[in-house]
Parts: sequence; C-alpha cells; structure tokens
Amino acid sequence: MLAQEGVERLAPPVVIPNATKGVAAAAIPFAVVAAGSGTSNPEGAAMEAARERALAALVIFTKFNPPMFDEKKVELWMVESWIDSMETLFEDIYTLEKDKVHLATHCLEKAAKVWWKRVKRDRPSNLLPMVWKEFRGLVFTNYFPDSEKKKLQDKFRKLRQGDRSVGKYEQEFFHIIDCVPDVVRDDKDMAGWFLRGLRPKIYEAVQILKLTTFAEVLDRALWAEYGSAYARGSASLWKRKGIKGRSELRVVPGIG
Repeated sequence: MLAQEGVERLAPPVVIPNATKGVAAAAIPFAVVAAGSGTSNPEGAAMEAARERALAALVIFTKFNPPMFDEKKVELWMVESWIDSMETLFEDIYTLEKDKVHLATHCLEKAAKVWWKRVKRDRPSNLLPMVWKEFRGLVFTNYFPDSEKKKLQDKFRKLRQGDRSVGKYEQEFFHIIDCVPDVVRDDKDMAGWFLRGLRPKIYEAVQILKLTTFAEVLDRALWAEYGSAYARGSASLWKRKGIKGRSELRVVPGIG
C-alpha cells in the first residue's frame, strides 16, 4: 500500500553489522518522510542526522571489539585497564567528546549496567550531558575498593617529584587523582598539592610567584626545570672547555 501524502512511515530497522557480542546493538528504526510530501521539518531533519551520525560512530566502535566491563571480581588494575582501553580506542577512531560516554556504556554488562542505569536515573535532569572526565571519575570512585582508595590517598599526600622530571611527576599526580578524584577539593587545592611536591629548587622558584591555578603552577615549574637544565648544561660545557668563569671569555679578533 502506498504511503499517504505528507505522512511519515517507519523504515525497516537498521541492524548494526558485526556487532560485538554483549554490546547493546539492537536494531534502531527511524522515520522516513514520504517522497513528494512537500513538507519541511528542520528540527526533525536535524534529529535524524544526529541519530545517523551516532549510529555510524557506534558501528565503527563495535568493529574494534571493545572490552566489556561487568563488575565481577573487580580489582584495581582491571578498572584502570578498562578505562585505558576505552581512551586508547577513542583516540584511534577519533571519537568526539559527546560520543564517548554513550559508546563506553555500551560495554557495561550485568551489575555494571545496573549501576549505570541508577546513575542516569539519579542524575539531575537540568545538568548538561555527562562528559568522559565525569564518567571516568564515577567509575573509579564506585569500583575502587575502600582499602585501595585509602592507600592512594596516603600516597598522594606523600607524593614528591624526587629525581623525576616535572612531566613524569605530573603523570603520577594525575593518575592518583583519576583514581580518587575527591583527594583534591578544587583547582586551587590541586595547585597547592602539586607545588608542595616539587623538588626544593623548583619549589622555591615557583612558590615565590604566589600562583593560584594548577595550569600556572605547572607552566612555571616546567620553565624552572628548563632553566635549571640549561644552566647545568652551560656549566658542563664551560668545564669541558677549561673555562672557569665568564671572566675568562674573550672576544677573538676578527670574529663578531
């Protein structure tokens, strides 16, 4: 029977090919406007385009067999491994920020899936859609055993740069924050903790500036580290050439 003019009809369901077992990839029907209707619905067209784009992202994502997370016998390394696998895959397939949570939650099974449904139900409806950083923090907070959280909190309070570069120190600093986000209150608190853990000479160079944001503290710490390394390199060069100080530098006639 021909579709009546101006009336929408449902097209056959779109089935995701080669979907990973366990990934929620049910057929998704979508509306098609009958040809020749002569009507225009910009809002409906935009929704349709968004739905098709999201479906295409899901198809690509599932082709890479993303790891599932089911909460069974969860240990610290399992949570970290799953999060790391998700983030690596997101980078490999150039995933948009707005798609990350939607795609990752297709990999939740059993109790983990129930947990996610509860999170969505209890989340205030007036908030913006959840981004990956927030989702990752919720996963770490919910699935890390209390004993492990306590160990990481203690480790964070004692964390020092030591002989590492500022970059390596920053990596471990954020690794702990990712696992136990509530270890810092806000950006200013985070900046303070990071500053206190810097090597003494770098700490002295940065602390005097009275910076209040983490980005500023990190930037100045990197500059202080670079300046220190440059000074050591220059001193080493002078030593190798037998120059004891700047007073021994002479202008060679004919040069400059």
